[in-house]
Amino acid sequence: MEALRRLSRRLTVVREDERTRLSRALHDELGQMLTSLKLDLTWLAAEVTRREAHPPLPLINRLQSIVGLVDVTIGTVRRISRDLRPPVLDHLGLAEAIKWEATTFEARTGIRCRLNAPAREVPVAQDAATVLFRILQEALTNVARHSHAGAVRIELARGRRHLRLEVRDNGRGMTEAEAADPQGLGLLGMRERALSVGGEVKVHGAPGRGTVVTVRVPAGSTPAAGRKTDHPT
Repeated sequence: MEALRRLSRRLTVVREDERTRLSRALHDELGQMLTSLKLDLTWLAAEVTRREAHPPLPLINRLQSIVGLVDVTIGTVRRISRDLRPPVLDHLGLAEAIKWEATTFEARTGIRCRLNAPAREVPVAQDAATVLFRILQEALTNVARHSHAGAVRIELARGRRHLRLEVRDNGRGMTEAEAADPQGLGLLGMRERALSVGGEVKVHGAPGRGTVVTVRVPAGSTPAAGRKTDHPT
């Protein structure tokens, strides 16, 4: 069992490292190329306008349309990069990353999101912070897809030995079949993530009374924020 836990933890680390690498490549390499392309197109449009007494309007419109398309593509690349590995998690820590995710979730789904988290950053090991953040994302995805909820409450609290994350919605609640299915609603993935850092996930729900996802991981003393990284901001 301990060997499986070590393997699961190693796989989680490798997966997150790959996400970080891809995020950096998208933001730094592809993002920079698209920005250069936009600048060249903008310069070209300006040169055509400057050199021609009566520049062909269809050409100018086409160049401006291409610049707009490049702008949209740059925004898409940045969004994908943030989804792969939010820079706020590395630079500002778990509490701020949760606030960012809650704000983004509410803006995207229209589901009210209340957050109760420490005003100051909580000390937690980087791998545990990543696990909590990924489980939060999975739990919020379930809320948006399955719960029919109008509101969700997120709480982050630190005890003597454990860090607790709770996601509570006011939706339809889990059915008995969903609660009994370990692979349903991403529950298996959540539990594997938590287990990889010595934690646990509990899910409670009842029809018409919403669902509560509670995660506990050992409280570490190594801060999740401020590690040396060249990840994009």
